[in-house]
Amino acid sequence: MIVKNEAHVIRRCLTSVEPLADYILIVDTGSTDGTQDIVLEYLTESGRQGKVIEEPWRDFAYNRSYAMQKLREVRTVDYGLMIDADAVLVPDATFDAAGFRDSLEYDLYDIPMITGKVSYRLPLLFSNRPAFHYRGVLHEFLDTSLAESRGTVSGFVIKQFQDSARNRNPRKYLDDADVLADALKTETDPLMRARYTFYRAQSLKDGGAQRDALAAYLERAQQGYWEQEVFVSLYRAAQLKEALEFDGADVVQSYLAAFEICQRVEALHGAIRMCRLLGKNHEGYILAKYAVDTSWSRTGLFVEEWIHDYGLLDEYALVAYWSGHYRESHDAWRQLLSTDSLPADARNRIERNAEFAVAKLADAGAS
Repeated sequence: MIVKNEAHVIRRCLTSVEPLADYILIVDTGSTDGTQDIVLEYLTESGRQGKVIEEPWRDFAYNRSYAMQKLREVRTVDYGLMIDADAVLVPDATFDAAGFRDSLEYDLYDIPMITGKVSYRLPLLFSNRPAFHYRGVLHEFLDTSLAESRGTVSGFVIKQFQDSARNRNPRKYLDDADVLADALKTETDPLMRARYTFYRAQSLKDGGAQRDALAAYLERAQQGYWEQEVFVSLYRAAQLKEALEFDGADVVQSYLAAFEICQRVEALHGAIRMCRLLGKNHEGYILAKYAVDTSWSRTGLFVEEWIHDYGLLDEYALVAYWSGHYRESHDAWRQLLSTDSLPADARNRIERNAEFAVAKLADAGAS
């Protein structure tokens, strides 16, 4: 782990990894809030081996790679887990830590990640033998070229709280966009340029610079490479066009352009919702009927779980209702009311909507 001024969260993280961690290595890049002392206190109290190493900050790739290099010097460690200070390991109720450790055989493992309502996977569990390293000044990624085998863990996820010291900076996202813009001035590797462009767009969006973000996303979409990044770029571009009140038909086509790149339900959901807002409920119903009758993968970059859990079915029910398919809308809403994933604030609305559908069905029967 690399840290700086994480005294407010570091113990939460360390406690969460206790089922797996025999050795703790922390690279501190200049904490002034006592983070180092908290880690040392934890090591003493828990009886775990480990150390805190002081190393000046350069960039994320350098400092993470430095931490991995130092861990490789500890020959008793077979596998390493890279985790952020503001994240926690969340095991399943039946997770068998000893059995999991005994089962490790691959060079690299992807771990399911949860940040807010978004899920994705990152290669954070690695054999401590290959000389793995990170690339990228920001939103760094592990160079996996040395991995001869790779798997995906089951039994736990990592949940990101986003309450680190870095997240306390009100200009974090715009500062990040500036860092990435500077990196683009000298970067010549086309793959790295594409990645920096993508995360610059992300930072601009999160910093509220919507028009600049839209331009950056569209630029990224033209650069090719990883289709998931191209999909997210076009999907975010459609969302920004919607927020910036572009022509509605253009917005629908922008969502569908994302779907053409990668068949993910989030883009269809956006197109269906936009059709409804434009009053094109029959068009939306055709898309929604196809969407609910199709099985969608939950793997990919920044998967929006809520759309899979309830968002799509709710949108289907809405366009079904407004296009006169009252039985379908009623049945879909009743199905939603039987699921545990439905948020409380949506439940009351959906209960009322189901009653409206019943009334329409009664009117049709009476006539």
